[in-house]
Amino acid sequence: MITGTVTSVYGKDINTDDIIPASFLQLSTERAFFAENAFCKYDPEFKERCKQSNMNIVVAKENFGCGSSREQAVYALKENGVVCVIAESYPDIFYRNSLSNGLVLVTVEDASGFDMGDELQVDLDRSTIQNVTKGESTYFEMKVEDRNTFQQGGMIGRVRRHLEETLLQQAEK
Repeated sequence: MITGTVTSVYGKDINTDDIIPASFLQLSTERAFFAENAFCKYDPEFKERCKQSNMNIVVAKENFGCGSSREQAVYALKENGVVCVIAESYPDIFYRNSLSNGLVLVTVEDASGFDMGDELQVDLDRSTIQNVTKGESTYFEMKVEDRNTFQQGGMIGRVRRHLEETLLQQAEK
């Protein structure tokens, strides 16, 4: 269960250059650097809002994360305490980058019912979003394998877990 606060609400076509401008990509490889510069041109208050909670949820209309395939956009979000993005759609490459890095993406038919400050509970097992603030519930669909991967911290977490299990089995022999 993911419990968090909606700290950002965006419209459609938020691209990776809005999340982390291309001019910053060659300046560092540190995830904290990308967090510091997240939305710096598009939404300069993003970082300050994220500091108010360590469990931030971003809501957007369709096509969130469009544009280039930069993985740094996922780092910029995660390193600012974003634990979930709820949007109407995502480009495949952004979805795959998020799945790899454990940034939970939930797709809903209509994101207009979520507002800034709403307290949400995202239950991946039941495929529901409970808006605690408004007393409403929203159903979403997610592939079982994707849900399992998100729950394990992404593909990186999934591989790490597999390696730990393999090493433990080897040590027991």
